[in-house]
Amino acid sequence: MPTVDSASVRLWIETKKYSFSLKLTLNIKDLKIRLRAKSALRRDAISDKRADKAASSIVKSFYTQWSPGLDQVVAGFWPIKSEINVRPLMESLYRSGIDIALPEIVAARKPLLFRKWMPGAKMTGGAYNTSILTQDAVIIEPNWFLVPLLAFDADRYRLGYGGGFYDVTLRQFAKRKEIFAVGVAYDMQEVQSVPKEKTDFQLDAILTEKRVILREG
Repeated sequence: MPTVDSASVRLWIETKKYSFSLKLTLNIKDLKIRLRAKSALRRDAISDKRADKAASSIVKSFYTQWSPGLDQVVAGFWPIKSEINVRPLMESLYRSGIDIALPEIVAARKPLLFRKWMPGAKMTGGAYNTSILTQDAVIIEPNWFLVPLLAFDADRYRLGYGGGFYDVTLRQFAKRKEIFAVGVAYDMQEVQSVPKEKTDFQLDAILTEKRVILREG
């Protein structure tokens, strides 16, 4: 009977572990792709009337829970496609004296850049059909983030569009200073569980037109 040395056994075990890990990663990515498509279709079906009501309701939901100080810089987002409209919330925060920023995609796998926004600011087209501020707008660093998403779960994980821009951005900012990240969505965008990878950033809260989901403790 042939003998098997311990090094060969360890190599076989590590190979099996890598193979299992690779299959698991591929399965998670496939689940994300399917959930993105399903979630986008559900969100696209929301009527204009419901969308307008939700945009107003999230302003009330926000102030019921939070009141950022004047020393805070809040990053909003300019909604694309059927994303929930956070512009009324951005305008309200601006009127209260808080600095507002909008994100700009710089490059793949790089953190987002943020520029100071105010109502009536000049906008232009950005990557992936986004709207961004013109290059003369001042660059600022937020510590509050309103984050768009396709789906979320009760553990405050979000499903984005797959570029990883917010995951990279939030992780980098969190290394330098204390931040607070809030996913903003329609309540019907909740799913039982978002497929998770190690690179996915867990949000501090989820804000919908009906409620706020906070981190326990």
